[in-house]
Parts: sequence; structure tokens; C-alpha cells
Amino acid sequence: MSEFTFHTLRESITSAIREKILTGGLQPGCKLTEQKLAEEFGSSRAPIREALRQLEQEGLIEYSRNVGCSVKKITIEDAYEIYLLRANLEMTALRQFDCQFPAEDLAAMRGLLDEMLQVPSGDLLAIVENDNRFHRIIVQRAGLPRLLKFWDDLNYGSLIAGVKSGPYHGDLAVRQNVIHTELYHALASRDTEAACQAVYDHYMKPLEALREAEKSTAAR
Repeated sequence: MSEFTFHTLRESITSAIREKILTGGLQPGCKLTEQKLAEEFGSSRAPIREALRQLEQEGLIEYSRNVGCSVKKITIEDAYEIYLLRANLEMTALRQFDCQFPAEDLAAMRGLLDEMLQVPSGDLLAIVENDNRFHRIIVQRAGLPRLLKFWDDLNYGSLIAGVKSGPYHGDLAVRQNVIHTELYHALASRDTEAACQAVYDHYMKPLEALREAEKSTAAR
């Protein structure tokens, strides 16, 4: 097997397992064994092992010496931490180029706003893909490869936040265009600090509301 084929297979397996975890196909506590997964995906154990390492790094699975790998329970605090990091990375990017987006970036964002209107309700993967594509324009414009790599490593956070959105999950597709349109106008203003505040609010206000709702439920 060529190195290219191996990496492609590993990435495909990682994505498939990640999707099962985040959409409930694999429940918290479910054991993940290399042998069973290799049989399921029709692969050797090597790409399975690499996929499990990646998912452990992302915080979606956990390893115990006496138990092996199992699906980790995803909490609202996980989503909060990931979004806090993403927001700060994007604010750093905006300050790096002083929010001076060229016309082609703004046009790409407007195109994505139109695509968001076409996403079927409940299609979480399509919602997340559009979200990541929109926000990646911000980070990529900074021209800082390590910053972009850090941000890319947190892309799965949108799935976690979507899954943890509970009763708000069903209307995510409808709300996605609205909230990103508000963010777009802030980014297009070329006002760096206003754009940074808009990015922070875009990420953190919904998560803060969910945290409070969860605390209220737990207190009953």
C-alpha cells in the first residue's frame, strides 16, 4: 500500500468513526477494538490504530490500560473549550491582517451564505462543513501556517457543539445563514475590534446559553 493510499484510508476511517460518535451511532462507554474495526472497514489494523490515536487526541475517545479504547462522554464543557479556542484563534488572525479582507474573500463568504440556505434541516454534517469553510477564510487570510493548523485541528468542534445543542439542533440549518450573515457584515466593516467582538459573540454566546440551561436542568 502506498503512503498516499494509507493516509487516505486512515482519514476515511477516522472520519467515519468520528461521525458515528458525534451522531450517536457509538455511545459513550462503547469499547473500540482494533480487530473489530478492521473487520468492519475491511482494512488492516494499522490505519485503525492511527485513526484511534487521532480521535484520542481530539478528545472523542479515551484509553485505559485495563480497558482499551472506549468512546468518551462529550460534555458541554468540551464544546465550550473548543469554541473558546477557535474564537481566540480567529481574533488573532483578524488582528494579524487588520480585518482588511480582499473582495474575493468577501465574495466567497457571500457564496457560502447562499449555500447555507440550501442545507436540509437536520443535516448536521453539511451544516458543519459550511461553517468550517466560512470561518477558514478568516484564518487563512492571516497567512500564518501554524495558526491555520491549530484551527484546522479544532474543526470537529462544530460537530460537538451541534450535537450538544439539544433542543436547538433541529433549527440549526435555518439559523446558520442568519448568524453568519450578521458575522459577515461585521467582517466586511473592516473594523478590526468590532469584527473580533462579533467573532467572540458568534461562538460564545450560544455556548454560554447552553451551559446555563444545562446548569438549570441539573439543579432541578
